[in-house]
Amino acid sequence: MADKIVRAAGGIVWRRTATGEIELILVHRPGEGYDDWTFPKGKRDAADDSEEDCALREVFEETGYRCAIGHEIARTSYIDRKGREKKVRYWTMRVDAGAVELSNEVDEVRWLPLDAVRALLTYERDQAVVDSFQGFLKSGVAG
Repeated sequence: MADKIVRAAGGIVWRRTATGEIELILVHRPGEGYDDWTFPKGKRDAADDSEEDCALREVFEETGYRCAIGHEIARTSYIDRKGREKKVRYWTMRVDAGAVELSNEVDEVRWLPLDAVRALLTYERDQAVVDSFQGFLKSGVAG
């Protein structure tokens, strides 16, 4: 196993529909080794001033949406495909501007209600992120 810890960050992009239902964004990553549904996230790079900047950049790159960052709600840790420990921090986000733009990294973006999010997520570890988001909603901070 490699010694280097991979630092990454992402966003739980959410909205409230006209009927008051909460929806989150999931992205589909095609290709060898992925073919998964997950939250937009990615590794920090040298240009990122902070993990928050990384999260905002990755959400924009994977969805086309420029977002406002909210509260940090979850952290996950796991071994990536290259055998490295990967630590990911997640923040709530709301869309400020933009429109879905697909790329070779992401071939589909979906807004989904929470029950559909849970059913579609590929990784069990992402269920804990949904649990954290639901705790955030229950806290009353979301408004």
